[in-house]
Amino acid sequence: MATNDCAAAMADMVAACTSCGECVRPCSFLQQQGTPAAIARRGNAESTLLSAFGCSLCGLCDAVCPEGLSPSAMFMAMRQEAVRNGLIDLKPYAPWLHYEKLGASPLFQRDLFPAGCTTVFFPGCSLPGTRPDTVQGLYRLLRTYDPAIGLVLDCCGKISHDLGLYERFTTIFKRLSTRLVNKGITRILTACPGCSKILRKYGEQFEVVSVYEVLVSSVPLPDAQNQNRLVTIHDPCPARFDQPQQQAVRQLINQCGYQVEELPSHGQTTRCCGQGGMVEGCVPGTVKQESSIIAAEAAGRPVVSSCGACCETLASTTPTAHIADLLTGTGNFTAQPVSSLKRWLNRLKLRFSRLS
Repeated sequence: MATNDCAAAMADMVAACTSCGECVRPCSFLQQQGTPAAIARRGNAESTLLSAFGCSLCGLCDAVCPEGLSPSAMFMAMRQEAVRNGLIDLKPYAPWLHYEKLGASPLFQRDLFPAGCTTVFFPGCSLPGTRPDTVQGLYRLLRTYDPAIGLVLDCCGKISHDLGLYERFTTIFKRLSTRLVNKGITRILTACPGCSKILRKYGEQFEVVSVYEVLVSSVPLPDAQNQNRLVTIHDPCPARFDQPQQQAVRQLINQCGYQVEELPSHGQTTRCCGQGGMVEGCVPGTVKQESSIIAAEAAGRPVVSSCGACCETLASTTPTAHIADLLTGTGNFTAQPVSSLKRWLNRLKLRFSRLS
């Protein structure tokens, strides 16, 4: 793993970005900071590097750029450069870092490797914390497809990664990947789009597949009983360019008996729910602002998402369900986010549940 070269990324952006404004229009961060080229021209000044922590790293700028550039990669490089130069104060991000550290500790880790196991289900952090019964239901469904599928409860290190804490992230990820390789694991089924993105980028030794792609083609689902109830879908920003996952989620919703109406912002142009990049740490109110925009687009229609964190964020603004809730029958559309204490209790419950 090699960190991005911040200076090179900025130079390339200055040379290639035309400042057309396509990325600025939908993005509150760029509306405040200017076009990617304008930001890059400011160079490696402390204030410029730290400004990147106001970017959610959601990749919407990449999706709409007519030149095919990746401003989000430059902002990630800027974050890493700020960390290397000792510029970032981590105190505002302590809740996220504590969550990551404790979640990756032996208290919450769990490995189930049945005989002949080469594939594991990796649900991530948010889903076990908010929906432990749903995780169990998904695992049971998967084992009707392949009884040798295992389960790994752990953290991929995305929080440290996105904060630019490259050494910390490398330590977390290497520990996880080495353990899986040593157990002969070659395939990982992910429930969290953020985990999918990290594992695909840094876990070249694994085949990483969304669990929803497996479920849509291989596992018997509940009978459709919802009489074409109308719902809409929020595509998580880490899955922005993951068309197979997006398509599988839509097929599964249809198979569960729901009718889908798309949000104006969906697929590659989906919006971040506000959780991306831990922007709330330096720009309080981001979560409320961004989730309210998505709720307004939903216009009262119940929202389905494939990201546990997105579901929790949107639940406070509009009725929301995780796609896995529909598949396992373990939950309904809710407007009540799960408290922090309840999340830890849920993870402990799953950690010590009888699953095999």
